[in-house]
Amino acid sequence: MSHTRDEETAQDEPAPSRSGSPVGNPPGWAWWVIGIVIPVLGIAATVWTTSAKTPRTTPPDTSTVGRDSNQAPPASSSPPGAVPAVFLGVWEGSIGDDVGEHHRRITIRQGKVGDEMVTTRTTSTATGSTIQCRGTGTLVAADSDTIELDTTVTESIPSGRCNSVGEQTLTLLDENRVRYRTGVATGILTRQR
Repeated sequence: MSHTRDEETAQDEPAPSRSGSPVGNPPGWAWWVIGIVIPVLGIAATVWTTSAKTPRTTPPDTSTVGRDSNQAPPASSSPPGAVPAVFLGVWEGSIGDDVGEHHRRITIRQGKVGDEMVTTRTTSTATGSTIQCRGTGTLVAADSDTIELDTTVTESIPSGRCNSVGEQTLTLLDENRVRYRTGVATGILTRQR
């Protein structure tokens, strides 16, 4: 079988690829691109995979540390209720009215308007005999330096000798003294505890 020169030449040349470009070694710039692009793609894939696995965190909310999550934050230094903290405790002193001098002791607990939060004890010798009166009281009103109470006698020794004082006002003079006032009596009470 004889071959023409064109056929021999065609056998020596590389066969074209399906895309129509000759198959052979890629040029030098292609190796440079491959050497840069592949490592960059590897780094990007690593960063993306790591960030997808790491949980996103936000700074902790420290405003509720030490508190029940359902509890509202405190509005002031006073315990919950209407009575300013400075009034809480035991107060004693001498009060005077048109009968004479009496020793008054008032214990104030925290509460809201209408709550029973006061106990009272009054000792009097103004009539020549000792009379002891015990009672309880409710909060009528309160602000930063005044509270109003309404008290009722619960025990009289001897029986029937005590009358309910009714409404009375305590006005703060300083952290250890209050002015006590009713419609007929007045005096200074001093903090005991």
